[in-house]
Amino acid sequence: MVIHFDCETCRTPHKRSYAQGKVPLHFFCSVPCQNEWQKTRQDLIAKNKDPEFRKRVSEGLKRRKYLLGDDYHSPSTRRKIGDATIKHWNEYSEEKKQRLLKILYDNAQQLRVPGKIYNRDWYLLSQKHIRNNKCTYCEKSGFLHMHHIKPTRYGGTHHESNLCVLCAGCHKRIETITSHLIRLFDDLDMAVNLSHEIIAAGISKYHLVRKIIADSTKRTSLSEGETNAELTN
Repeated sequence: MVIHFDCETCRTPHKRSYAQGKVPLHFFCSVPCQNEWQKTRQDLIAKNKDPEFRKRVSEGLKRRKYLLGDDYHSPSTRRKIGDATIKHWNEYSEEKKQRLLKILYDNAQQLRVPGKIYNRDWYLLSQKHIRNNKCTYCEKSGFLHMHHIKPTRYGGTHHESNLCVLCAGCHKRIETITSHLIRLFDDLDMAVNLSHEIIAAGISKYHLVRKIIADSTKRTSLSEGETNAELTN
């Protein structure tokens, strides 16, 4: 899903794609802005200054280095982690094993809920269409995405009639155009049909489409301004 937000530090408007269920509580345009925001968090500042907390962190890092060595991601380190996991698992009681297995099973089932928008079924479907394909809009290959012509947040489905393959750049262009069309028209179906026709027309008409949308948005804003002026007079 695409989230439109204002950076909590510099207030600059942005948008970013997030997986279903992975939307954060706070939004930033960059790492430096996030770091600046964290400096204002008095709870984090107090926690980082707490001698006991710093001592626990230091002891944990030293223990990890002692057990796993300097190269945390080496094959030998992974084997150590695997061996330790098996050792702990064998030491668990049968009741605890069953409880952990149930948690893993429940988590896996949540990923397979039919109503969930993005799950393994979606991944397999998108890979099937993307493989050996090209962008419907610009006809280039590489960095391909699956695009919902009618956005999922407005009830769009994974049916093939609602899907098309777009490269990363065109995906962003078309999503922006679709958002503008939906704001311009009260009729969702009309906006979706226009978006479909724009994709079919190809990228050669992109600048013309942008100009038409920009002019229409300007006229709509002027019209709303005149209406508000009349109401206030």
